[in-house]
Amino acid sequence: MTDSTWQATACILCSENCGLEVKTSGRGITAVRGDAQHPHSQGYLCQKAARLDHYQSHTDRLDSPLRRRPDGSFERISWDTALREIAQKLKAIRDAHGGSAIAYYGGGGQGNHLGGVYGSSLRAALRTPYVYSALAQEKTGDFWVNGELFGRQTCHVTTGVADADYVIFLGTNPWQSHGFPRARKVLKALSSDPKRTMVVIDPRVTETAKLADVHLRVRPGTDAFLLAALLGVVAQEGLEARRFLDERTTGHDEVLAALREVPVEAFARRAGVPLEDVQRVARGLAAARAATVRADLGIQQSYHSTLNSYLEKLLFLVTGHFGRRGTNNLHTFLLPLIGHSPSPEESSKVPLTPVTKMRPIGKLYPPNVLPLEIDTDAPERVRAVIVDSANPLVSAADTRGYERAFERLELSVTIDVALSETAQRSQYVLPAASQFEKGEATFFSLGFPDNGFHFRRPLFTPLPGTLPEPEIYRRLLVELGALPDRFPALEAAARLQRRFPRSRAFGLALTAALKARPKWAPMAAVIVYATLGRALPKGTESAAVLWAASQAYAKKHAAAVRRAGIRDAGAGLGDALFERMLEGEHGITLSEHEQDDVWSLLRTEDHRIHLAIPSMLDELRALADEPLPNDAEFPLSLMAGERRAYNANTIYRDPAWRRVDPDGAARVHPDDAARLGLRDGDRVAVESRTGAVEATVEVNDGMLPGVLSLPHGYGLSHAGADGVRVQSGPRINELTAADHCDPLTKTPFHKTVPVRLRVI
Repeated sequence: MTDSTWQATACILCSENCGLEVKTSGRGITAVRGDAQHPHSQGYLCQKAARLDHYQSHTDRLDSPLRRRPDGSFERISWDTALREIAQKLKAIRDAHGGSAIAYYGGGGQGNHLGGVYGSSLRAALRTPYVYSALAQEKTGDFWVNGELFGRQTCHVTTGVADADYVIFLGTNPWQSHGFPRARKVLKALSSDPKRTMVVIDPRVTETAKLADVHLRVRPGTDAFLLAALLGVVAQEGLEARRFLDERTTGHDEVLAALREVPVEAFARRAGVPLEDVQRVARGLAAARAATVRADLGIQQSYHSTLNSYLEKLLFLVTGHFGRRGTNNLHTFLLPLIGHSPSPEESSKVPLTPVTKMRPIGKLYPPNVLPLEIDTDAPERVRAVIVDSANPLVSAADTRGYERAFERLELSVTIDVALSETAQRSQYVLPAASQFEKGEATFFSLGFPDNGFHFRRPLFTPLPGTLPEPEIYRRLLVELGALPDRFPALEAAARLQRRFPRSRAFGLALTAALKARPKWAPMAAVIVYATLGRALPKGTESAAVLWAASQAYAKKHAAAVRRAGIRDAGAGLGDALFERMLEGEHGITLSEHEQDDVWSLLRTEDHRIHLAIPSMLDELRALADEPLPNDAEFPLSLMAGERRAYNANTIYRDPAWRRVDPDGAARVHPDDAARLGLRDGDRVAVESRTGAVEATVEVNDGMLPGVLSLPHGYGLSHAGADGVRVQSGPRINELTAADHCDPLTKTPFHKTVPVRLRVI
């Protein structure tokens, strides 16, 4: 098939999921451009999206279920055989050891979230609460702090970079990582406007730092000291937003008292930042008309990571930059990426992991503990793992520990587009249709006051031999005996409602069916897919779950949905929103809020922000007595997982897609290079306590002395021209340790890994 016309879709490579238009030929993407009709990205395009065909068309695409032989090789088997055997083994493990013996990892890649929603139905049938994901390796400290401040861990903060006159980028390089719409255009506008100020806090001279008015080159691992110093200046000079604090917060007197005790000069010196620069930024932030703080993994995967997230939020809260345009705000979700896990004081019924007794945050469990839950002789250990659209053997800390753990599993299943490293270690591999071969969407709709959504129609029919994830889950549930193969009455009701929307036949029939069979309720997502999905246009079946999401969103935010031009034509506002999603080829604005709506999103009982978090204030006070790190054996600090021009997690496998940095170079400061006699292109071994990787040297004066960096997304294997698998670049999680992490959240300290260099 050849289609010479432009078709609308979206990028899948970062959380922005910009709208795209593409041309296709056969099963490939031949041209890509930004979609000027997309309401939020407005034609924006970065260099990564321009080469999307390297994701769609590559030699590692799977086209048959695989079963691993005892010798480690794979044999092709039928779907019926694979699903029957997997279901039998899952049922046997569940019945013998309970749902706690089964774990689920992933559930939707970067722009592949609908499959994860349907995975929740399988988890319900297996009676397992144990969901591990990349979010729990990166963001749970942030989620936990949000819950303490705003009342629920689902209260998530967005930024107002485009409208702010003072912006702080904290541990992030949005020139490469984006994180807000049209990032590079916004950065250029911000940098060129003399009335606006851009501050970058980062050890490296990044592309964003080069555009900044102020660059605070904090030493790796000392972010908490620098943030405390900034806040100390605010409190000690009386620069706090007293009226905002009195009207909108509680606990501010306790917080300000702690900040007044901060030894600002000593902390600035510890962070390696001149005192006058700390004072300049603190005063500028406090005096700004509208300021916003954008933070990311640079502080969230570093020492004191949870405290860092707390202090980051105090920056904009203590100075009153919250709840206004151009500041930080809460936002709505069509479907939340996470849930809320109560604290021990709120509930003792939150399920802990069987072996390490880890509590969830946002209903997610940290990947750092999963190998310990498997690789043990404890009778309550995890015995089966299902991985969906994830590659933990490369992306999670301690690759070797994960490899050992996977060999001890009684059952391991990977659902993926490609034969990933995790798939290669699994007992069964189930091939999914690609993100452009099925209806898909992302739930990274993080806007306020306007929020958007984009349901992507498929560009291609599924590759023969593959299935979309919702269908895989449906068939597994049928094999488990949890659901019937067909639902005739519900299917008829769905067809009727599609023909006569005002009848609301499907909603009424579904409510009656779940009331009659309450055991079905936790699997409602798959039931909706198996019924309403059959009545939707071919290729869009997976959108069925959006019908339920639309009902809930429209009920909760009716006025904002109507402001977006969505009208109830007699079928109900939720149905009207659902139809707009299906028809919105170029994406839609699903709600337009008024600015004051932000306060209705708070979930505290008194609708105030609770500034004082006792454990965080205790950790803040303890900073003054923290000794300097000293590791003579591994004297260098590795910033693992740098975002560069051509890396994108583990979604791209063939290194040919990279136009620059093909080897994933180790960036080294000139002083360290001179000391070791290194030049550009030399080969070194980067060694840590857990392992070693080889890398090519790039001498880079954007690094600090004693610090080096390696990118994420490398170290993947692909089939070479002779069919032999070849690894490309350093696999950085062979250097990271699971116990090198935040004590509360188990978030790994990827940005501060002690290493040494050895010349090869």
